[in-house]
Amino acid sequence: MKNKSILFLKKLTYLTSCLTLTYLFILMFPGFIFAYSVTYKQVSVYSDRKIDKNIYAVVEDALTRIKRSELYNNEIHFDIYICNDLWRLGFFTQGNTLAGGIAQYNFTRDIFIRTSNIRENKIIPPDEWYSANKPFSFQDRPLSYYFAHEMTHILQSRYTGRGSWRYPAWLTEGYADYIGKGGNFDFDQNLHLWHKDAPELDPSKGLYRLYHLKISYLLDKQKKSIKDLYKRIPNDDVLTRKIWSLKPNQ
Repeated sequence: MKNKSILFLKKLTYLTSCLTLTYLFILMFPGFIFAYSVTYKQVSVYSDRKIDKNIYAVVEDALTRIKRSELYNNEIHFDIYICNDLWRLGFFTQGNTLAGGIAQYNFTRDIFIRTSNIRENKIIPPDEWYSANKPFSFQDRPLSYYFAHEMTHILQSRYTGRGSWRYPAWLTEGYADYIGKGGNFDFDQNLHLWHKDAPELDPSKGLYRLYHLKISYLLDKQKKSIKDLYKRIPNDDVLTRKIWSLKPNQ
């Protein structure tokens, strides 16, 4: 009985090791399970469905957005995988099928985007999203926004090195939202919404407007640079109190 148990454990260990290695291999080389791909400038887009010709306009818009970043480097190549089949999204995001997009910036630096309508330049949000049934909330977040947002995370990773857990979410996500929205952000309007306790300024809703507000204050009002912020990260509590003390339309 003891020998059978040992044999079973060995087989289980072997099987687990094989599955783990297979998973890691696919994570590192995901392209072979995506049937379609196009490359435009410094971006390669892969998809499990035929890629609409409007992808070039989407990528061009995303590149225009990230070129605003101080961290931009035209030698960096981006690999973006559109997962229209949710099992693929879950596979590459470790089960997070509710995400709009995820950049594996601590590992492969590949980008995975959820079900999308390339022709209309938009993602298809899950019903669970707070903003899923609010079309207005996507006016400043087309598909090209999600591309640029995740591409900004890659730029951050290239600049700071792998290890995003060392940096606060308001900095990493706020800056990705700042660059991703391409300047389409009204500071005073969002400050006013924050003072009114608008749910759009609640990070728990999956939106980054409050984080964006903080980054906008530091970069646009205080004339800091993103490299300044990474060198000396402001205290979030102090920053939050400072911005809250401002009057809307000030």
